[in-house]
Amino acid sequence: MKTAMTVRQKIGIELGILGFLAAAFLLLFPRRNPWTDIALAGFALLGIGATARYTKNVIWAASPPPQSPNQFRDSVRVTFWITIPTAIVFFLIGGFIAYRAGGWPTVWERFLDWRILALFIGYIGWALIQQTLFQFYLLGRLLALFPKNQPFWPVLVVGLGFSLVHLPDGWTALVTAIAGPIWTFIYFRYRRLLPLAVSHAVLGTTFYYGICGQNLAQEWKAALRPFSVIN
Repeated sequence: MKTAMTVRQKIGIELGILGFLAAAFLLLFPRRNPWTDIALAGFALLGIGATARYTKNVIWAASPPPQSPNQFRDSVRVTFWITIPTAIVFFLIGGFIAYRAGGWPTVWERFLDWRILALFIGYIGWALIQQTLFQFYLLGRLLALFPKNQPFWPVLVVGLGFSLVHLPDGWTALVTAIAGPIWTFIYFRYRRLLPLAVSHAVLGTTFYYGICGQNLAQEWKAALRPFSVIN
């Protein structure tokens, strides 16, 4: 007589296969066009959307409920007080680095760029995709695998996993090793994605433009160049 697999067994097999494929992909393609990651994330998002009802009604239903009567308001408040001070620190560090490199003109050139706001708005969409993949999909399944009274380990695994996918960019991986577990814990507590996506976009923009001095507008334009050549 055959016995049906339990939800935990199904999740274990599902995550085992995905974990193997993700590790193989990262090892085989450590450096790749950013649009490859975006395309894969979009494909994964379609799969998550197709199974969203199952994830919500079966996977998350087995987890402890949110610990706040007003999840969105409290999530915004907590995320705000974590994000804004950190973004200010990123700007101050970036300003100091720019000033040492070329004085005040370099500082103004780095920060007084209208494209920062435009890229921040675009960044929110990309951040929302990433947070959905890691929080709604992955965290829910890991919580179902671990005992209900031990959420620390799923939160830590998802947070560190968020960091590892940013390799081989060591600095970004290091920063997200701190931010990832914090974002994951906030989602576990309040179950709201949008505040996390905004926080992700704010910190990502200030980190790359401020500390790293990277012109994301030029990098994204360069990534789009092959498509313009084809057309």
